Amino acid sequence: MSGALEGLRVVDLTSVLSGPLCTMMLGDAGADVIKVESPSGDQARVWGPPFWGDQGVEFLAVNRNKRSIVLDLKTPRGREVLFRLCETADVFVENYRRGVPERLGIDYETVRTVNPRIVYCSISGFGDSGPRRDQPAYDSVMQAFVGIMHMTGAPGTPPTRASISICDIGAAMYANQAILLALAARARTGRGQRVEASLFESQIAFMLYRAVAYFASGKAPAGKLGSASAHLAPYEVYATADGDLMVAALNDGQFRNLAAALDLPELIADPRFGTNAQRVRNRDALNARLVERFRALSTRDWAERLTAVGIPCSPINSIEDALNDPQTAARDMIMQLQHTTLGPIKVPGIPIKLSETPGSGRRAPPLLGEHQREVLTELGLPPEEIESLCAVRTANGPPDHA
Repeated sequence: MSGALEGLRVVDLTSVLSGPLCTMMLGDAGADVIKVESPSGDQARVWGPPFWGDQGVEFLAVNRNKRSIVLDLKTPRGREVLFRLCETADVFVENYRRGVPERLGIDYETVRTVNPRIVYCSISGFGDSGPRRDQPAYDSVMQAFVGIMHMTGAPGTPPTRASISICDIGAAMYANQAILLALAARARTGRGQRVEASLFESQIAFMLYRAVAYFASGKAPAGKLGSASAHLAPYEVYATADGDLMVAALNDGQFRNLAAALDLPELIADPRFGTNAQRVRNRDALNARLVERFRALSTRDWAERLTAVGIPCSPINSIEDALNDPQTAARDMIMQLQHTTLGPIKVPGIPIKLSETPGSGRRAPPLLGEHQREVLTELGLPPEEIESLCAVRTANGPPDHA
């Protein structure tokens, strides 16, 4: 079965994480993604350790289902080839620092003259307007800026960064959605457009109920609560006889089931714990009972008891535990690809399931310029020019990407 985006071509001028993840999602859905790299290549190729062979694992994680070519866009010929590629494309994605596309002559106004139907996506730190539009931002910086580090961790601990790049990942997801929306609009109007996504806006949007709680109360949400929730109780990690268990009783019915599973029926009759609001207000008194009780049995015993009565819970797994869980295999969430130099490699699978046009892993992450001849031949360039363009290589230079 073909992918949902089969027949679409994406020109990918992105580097590192947010942009490459966005374009990889398009490639997973069947689009022909041409990764256009500078002579020094995507920075993430050399980020590490760890490495897989000589390849940076961050690059391998977000660049499957792409073909790589190398163009020096600081030269007229490099730009000419890029524009020729754009003539055949549906989507153009870049995550350069603000002002770089204009300086290179590959901004939206220029590209749209080459192809008015193209959907041009820009991914940035703070967006294309506002007083911080020129301010550089990486994931950790954005986590600090939007308040994530202020809220993350145990009480009294230093500011804590979420260990995965949630700002980059969020921006990639919104950029992907923006592109698909623009393609849907183009199907009606025949015209392309420029779309934007930024790390900043994705995380302001991610704040959701935290932001609304502030608007409702006029007060900043509670600071660090460890694994607990500011709005729900019991909803946190409890130590067991041999480990830890995350417990999430989200409503009054689940709380009653939890109390029964814990052999603590008196909690149900206690007026301090009758509703979620009362349990949140009396969290310390409630936890005094729960903490003592959870220490009586093992994590496995409690997990079995709670799961049997419909209480969401989980041991505190490592990434190794999660990747080797049978549910991961059952949902095809580990994909094996054949890399040109590394041989078989494993990467996370595709999280979106479509019954008629499923995504697929057709290509391993490419070597730098691996598909130069193939793509340039498709564009109709003469052999001698292809050979000259295949010779373009330089040492790593300063990054132009956000």
